[in-house]
Amino acid sequence: MRTEDKMVSIPKSLWKLHGQQAYKSDLILTYLLAITVMLFNMLNIKELELWEIIVIAVLSVDIGGGVVSNFTKSTIHYYKEAGLSPHLFIWFHALQTMALAIIYNEFYLPVAIVMGVAMAGASIAVAFRNTVFQLQISVFLFAIVVLLLNFYSELPIPLNTLIVLMAFKIMVGFAGHYGKHQIKH
Repeated sequence: MRTEDKMVSIPKSLWKLHGQQAYKSDLILTYLLAITVMLFNMLNIKELELWEIIVIAVLSVDIGGGVVSNFTKSTIHYYKEAGLSPHLFIWFHALQTMALAIIYNEFYLPVAIVMGVAMAGASIAVAFRNTVFQLQISVFLFAIVVLLLNFYSELPIPLNTLIVLMAFKIMVGFAGHYGKHQIKH
């Protein structure tokens, strides 16, 4: 077994992020993207208060890492086996959406519209989990969100980046694969 194929046990406090076990390579990619998104957004922030910069940094790590994590068998399997509602997971992202809308308050309406469509689209994709079209539906609906987001070209780079990545992680990563993965122990 190669190192990148090795499963490692995850501390209980991180199960909702990674499941009970995760591939070492999944963890490396998750945290590498989390830090990359944070650095990218920190380099592109303009005219924010210190507390807002801190919140954007935290959201960047969370959303950036979630892009990879939400595609992993371990995370999806954890939510399914724990009996946690996939819709609750999806709509929990309304809190992140609200944080973005508060920080970038002049853009609260585009944030609310785009992420409302994204969360609704993710819930629709999960509803198709017993079909062969689940992933295709999630990708189709994500493309609609991207097109919708293009109506708002004035969004600051960090805001646009976080909206695109958050929509991608919940729509394609999580909702597109929910119920499809089985973990072999």
